[in-house]
Amino acid sequence: MENKNQISQNVNIFNREKVEISGVLEVLSSSDKEVYLKLDGAVACVTGDKMTITKLLPEEKLLSVSGVILGVVFKNKLQKKSLLKRVFK
Repeated sequence: MENKNQISQNVNIFNREKVEISGVLEVLSSSDKEVYLKLDGAVACVTGDKMTITKLLPEEKLLSVSGVILGVVFKNKLQKKSLLKRVFK
């Protein structure tokens, strides 16, 4: 059953060179290999190489990342311990 207050999240990957994600509430961290995003009720990690954030529209909750896109992983809950380990490695 879908929560009516939940923000819609969509992922579009274009030729593994660009990814657009809607429903982004916050960029938690960013590097050329990983971008961590806070979504409504979830966290997403975009992995790749030579990645840069090319578009960030907070009012539209839209993010675009370009580079070599290897994958997008979603987790239901923010794991602070794991995230801090990755940020400060």
